[in-house]
Amino acid sequence: MNKLKRIGIAISLGIAIIGGVWLASPSRAAVCDKWINVIECGTRSHQELKSTYYSRSDFRSLMNWNNTNDAMIEGKNMKNGVVYKDGRVVVDGRVVATGARTVQRNTRYPASSYGTEVVGGTKYYKFDVQNSFVYNQFDIFAWFDDNGKFIAGVIKDCGNPIWGNPTPPPAKPSLTCDALQKTEVSRDTFKFSTKATAKDGASVTSYTYNFGDGTTQTTTSSEIQHTYAKPGNYKVTVTVNGKEGSDVQKTSQGCQTQITVKPEPEMQVCRLSDKKYPVTIKESEFDEKKYSKNPNDCKEVPEELDVCIIESKQIKKIKKEEFDESKHTTDLSRCKETPEEIEICVIESKQIKRIKKEEFNKEIHTTDLSKCKEKPVTPPETPPTPPETPSTPPKTPETPTPNQLPRTGTTNIVMSALGLGGLTTAIIAYVASRRQM
Repeated sequence: MNKLKRIGIAISLGIAIIGGVWLASPSRAAVCDKWINVIECGTRSHQELKSTYYSRSDFRSLMNWNNTNDAMIEGKNMKNGVVYKDGRVVVDGRVVATGARTVQRNTRYPASSYGTEVVGGTKYYKFDVQNSFVYNQFDIFAWFDDNGKFIAGVIKDCGNPIWGNPTPPPAKPSLTCDALQKTEVSRDTFKFSTKATAKDGASVTSYTYNFGDGTTQTTTSSEIQHTYAKPGNYKVTVTVNGKEGSDVQKTSQGCQTQITVKPEPEMQVCRLSDKKYPVTIKESEFDEKKYSKNPNDCKEVPEELDVCIIESKQIKKIKKEEFDESKHTTDLSRCKETPEEIEICVIESKQIKRIKKEEFNKEIHTTDLSKCKEKPVTPPETPPTPPETPSTPPKTPETPTPNQLPRTGTTNIVMSALGLGGLTTAIIAYVASRRQM
């Protein structure tokens, strides 16, 4: 009896150990349940999922009921995740949904179900995962919309669909091209400025400008200047290059603008080389060494000559067309050889003489020759002949002796007086000394 008791205890322990392992660490074999599972042993790979979806109409209908379409089954916006017994759906470390729910083909605990759903002729029992999960967590395939919002999932171990309450996805990086502004710098030169918005981790790396004249330019600056070679109408477009996790290029209707390059203005000038006016040139061609903006600079100036007036012997300037050979000569030397002379009457002497015109003095001269008729005209007075130089040189005056007094000159008289006074004083002193002796 004791032997049988020991055998029973050993069998019980083995069963307990096996059950504990099964509960603690679920295996593929442990979830192969065709009574509860939509797919008896689950679908562990994406390829298995697709094969089952396209081969089983009931599974396909159930996935479509759970908002999963063909494109999603093919892999659009699909990720690997985990659903927990507390209702959380976690993908990439982020809770994407709460309050997770699922369906089972059948149930061993009808009271824990919150209802049933007939899909494609098949009845399914609906559960909160808290009431249906034997284990704490299961791996799932999860699907999202284009904005990162959770849509649906399927448990890999059993093929049962999952849905829940999506949590707001984090803001996605966003880059936009908002506006392209233009500023006219000159007739043919424009400045362009781009406004762009980078949010939630997005960034701008560069700007690519298409100027509409066949040229493009990429720059890291939001401002750029461009000069057009020809007049015309041009459409300018800017593309903002940046990152939204990956490289992106963004433009918009607001990042386009139209410009008009006007023809270069013309101007009328005087051409200095040939005094021609008007000559039409472009403003950029103007060179003050070649052209003048003053029309008067092209008017002909009458040519002038320096001439000698034959009659008056005067030099003056006259216009070329006024020249008269009978009155004028270009030989200016003829006005310089002899000064002009006039006949005058010397008032005091009543003589008629010829003098230079510039020598005339009205106080002593008159041009009224009748006042000199009393006396004949006499030639100019001949200067007197200087006396002949004597053949014998004059005697050299004798040098006066000390005893002689000079006869002329104030200085000599004073000096002689001083000398005489000194001599007298000496004689008196001599006489006085002799008396003392």
